[in-house]
Amino acid sequence: MRKVHLLLCMLLLLSVLLTGCWDRREINDVAFVVGTALDKEEDKYRTTLQITIPGQVAGPEGGGNGENPWFLRSVASDSLRGATLIMQTETPRKIFFSHRRSLLFGEALAREGISTILDSFGRLPENRLSALPVVTRGDAYQVLSAEPQIEQYPGEAIRELVFSYLKKPWTMKTLVNLILEEGIDPVMPLISTVESVPSSVAEPKKGLGIAGLAVFREDQLVGLINKEHAVGILLAMDQASNIELPVNAPKGKGKIFFSINENNAEFTPIVHSDEDITMKITIDARMSITTNESNYDTTEEANIKELEHEMNEMVKKMMETNIENLQNYKSDILGFGRLLKTEHPKLWARIKDRWDQIYPEITIEVEPKFRLENTGTATEPFAVKEGKMIK
Repeated sequence: MRKVHLLLCMLLLLSVLLTGCWDRREINDVAFVVGTALDKEEDKYRTTLQITIPGQVAGPEGGGNGENPWFLRSVASDSLRGATLIMQTETPRKIFFSHRRSLLFGEALAREGISTILDSFGRLPENRLSALPVVTRGDAYQVLSAEPQIEQYPGEAIRELVFSYLKKPWTMKTLVNLILEEGIDPVMPLISTVESVPSSVAEPKKGLGIAGLAVFREDQLVGLINKEHAVGILLAMDQASNIELPVNAPKGKGKIFFSINENNAEFTPIVHSDEDITMKITIDARMSITTNESNYDTTEEANIKELEHEMNEMVKKMMETNIENLQNYKSDILGFGRLLKTEHPKLWARIKDRWDQIYPEITIEVEPKFRLENTGTATEPFAVKEGKMIK
């Protein structure tokens, strides 16, 4: 009898292990969303979803017949969640967000504020917080409808652009934490459509590109900074990736281009009084010469020192100007307030309610320490005769 009971118990345990997934979803019943664009249109909110077409994914050029392996579904409603619910009633498959790669905020919506619309992203489990948030120049749905030539989906192309622009891209989770944290403001990459070929070419297609940074004050967009004016900010944030900077040759004519291989920025607050604060930024960096379009000889030790000096002076002016732009927007995306809260908690307790007035007036001192570690394979300007080189 004991053997029978033991056998029955084993069978019951095995039956538990053999059960299937109670909440499984068949792939044929799901519409996968790879990108979402959110816009504000007067008193309405527009939600645009980029949904994959499974039959089009495996063929040439991203589709079985050369067509896009995705389509857009867009609805305007009184609320963003309401727009999604409307789309579900008009879609034969269950809309599924777990594979979303990027989330696009239109410029008008971002200026209004994004806190209230973020609720469902943290409340619903399928809205994974690993998606990358970006702000678009103009309407987000127009950016999401671009046709990138390398990636299959614009949503995926945006994600890859962000990863090439930033060392550690901000995710939805990072964005929410920045909104909630005291002493720092959020920031997102700025995306826009670009002309992939000259307009004279027949049927040109719109591509996608990084346009700079979108800076916030709390949850509201307050300014767009072009990528040319965002380099110093990225260096201060240790986020600069694939950065090349040109320097005019100290003597002769032409430019010399330097690749920033690695950099590290440190902030040191110097408190004179509650209203008089200096933030010293020290930035160490290593660089290599990628192109010498001048007739300046970079093999001489004295010339290398002169190039380092020119670069440091240029970076100092650039960073001070870039950070001054942030102060004009009253956007503390570098987290100066958070640093004061950590290192001078009593001071922060006194000034945190007035930080938006104090922050624009603090003094910024930048001390770059850029070092040239590699002059490239060619030791001299590649096509300049020796007699024409400037030593």
